[in-house]
Amino acid sequence: MKHVGMFCNVALVVAFGAGTTVLGVGEASAAPVPTVAVTTSGAADWQVTFDRGRAPSSARCVVAVGGRTTTPPEQVRTVVLPGRSVRAGAHPVRVRCGRSVSPTVWLHAPRNQVNDIGTWLSNGTAGIIGY
Repeated sequence: MKHVGMFCNVALVVAFGAGTTVLGVGEASAAPVPTVAVTTSGAADWQVTFDRGRAPSSARCVVAVGGRTTTPPEQVRTVVLPGRSVRAGAHPVRVRCGRSVSPTVWLHAPRNQVNDIGTWLSNGTAGIIGY
């Protein structure tokens, strides 16, 4: 009976290892998605900078902050948001280029020490920390 349990554990480890290998191969061949960063600008504003990743050059990029969007001209990769134009609260920021979407970064308004730290943390961790 002891050998049967040992066999099951070995089979689980082999199955898990095989699954991990297959997933790793898929991720390695995936195209990088667009990226977005939110930084402070001056005393009251924010700057949203993005990179289109490997999205086709024909794909338009749309920057979304909360429920509002803007489509900057093709050569522009930075958008400045005046502080007075963003209502108080946490706002998701992402960029979509064609069908590719960046991770979400959270902008915390209005500008002050606490909200700036929240925005900085979200930006520095690509949105993992920050809501």
